[in-house]
Amino acid sequence: MSDENLPLFYAKPLEVELVTSPLDDARIALADYYFPNRQRISTTEQLIELWVRSVTIKSEQTQRAYRQIGYELVDFMQSRFGISDLRYCTLFHLHTYIAWLQDSKPVRGKKDSYGLSKNAIAKYTAAIKSLWEWGTRASIGYFAVDLGKDLSIQWDDKLAERILSEREIAKLEKAAIAVDKEHKTNKMHWLLFTLVFYSGVRAGEIARQTSDDGRKIVTPGLFWRQFREDGDCLLLTVTGKRNKVRTITLDPETSAVILEYRGDARNDEPVFPSPSRRDRGKPLSDRGLRRMMEEISDFAGIKFSAHFLRHTHATLAKKNGASDFDLQADLGHASPATTAKYIHHVGRIGTSHALRKKR
Repeated sequence: MSDENLPLFYAKPLEVELVTSPLDDARIALADYYFPNRQRISTTEQLIELWVRSVTIKSEQTQRAYRQIGYELVDFMQSRFGISDLRYCTLFHLHTYIAWLQDSKPVRGKKDSYGLSKNAIAKYTAAIKSLWEWGTRASIGYFAVDLGKDLSIQWDDKLAERILSEREIAKLEKAAIAVDKEHKTNKMHWLLFTLVFYSGVRAGEIARQTSDDGRKIVTPGLFWRQFREDGDCLLLTVTGKRNKVRTITLDPETSAVILEYRGDARNDEPVFPSPSRRDRGKPLSDRGLRRMMEEISDFAGIKFSAHFLRHTHATLAKKNGASDFDLQADLGHASPATTAKYIHHVGRIGTSHALRKKR
């Protein structure tokens, strides 16, 4: 699940007072009859924590986002309707919540802006559907009815917007150099941009991420020990989703600029040190990486993110002859179908050519 339009800061679970109404004996007996092997979940908080840690949610990023959405839903139901137990929610309550997301939810980082985008609402709806589907399983038996089945998800397909042209890539590269010169950051912006674009890595694979409370390290960041020389090329080893390790072969030109930037740095030193005083000596965080990309974006006047570079990497590599096998391996996709989503309008000549040939 992409974090676009979702909160950038995944806080600890919201402090919501969960006052569960006592269930009468008949209801308990009925639940035990239909779900004899069910989990004995007594509070909504237990439900959310078990749900986000289940096999249903596979990535750490989605886990953090879904936990926040779950507690935001509980907070809304408690404040708006006085419902502290999601078992008492009806389809009306869920539709009211989605309408609030669309019209009234404050937009983070934008003063006096309300209402989420279509895709952000779709992500919230997907989380709610996942929660109710999981909660009605026979092994869980928390919800009697899967209300999520009656919620529709409407995505606004913006994949094509994530593809930058070669002219835009060149302009962004110049902007990265200019930002480094302005901030005196020793080519750090430019090298980060170059590495992400030419390797196609995910931002989360090279940036340091921690859990909600900041104690557990989700991804440690990028260290020089992850690079290994192989002739004129560097081999970069990263850990992707579901802890799958893969090695990417970088081209000689990219390898050369990385080696020049490294100098005498030791293997245990971070490639991109955090500029934050609090995190001095640690690798660049995911927020720090995002901030550096935004600085390049603002300077160039071109909207983009690290994930834009990943989509562009895949599309231009395919256009220039990269095989589907190499693309899937370098991007770290488990399925060719996933890789296909990253390759936009490549290899098609369209139908207008056929009309021209007739004349």
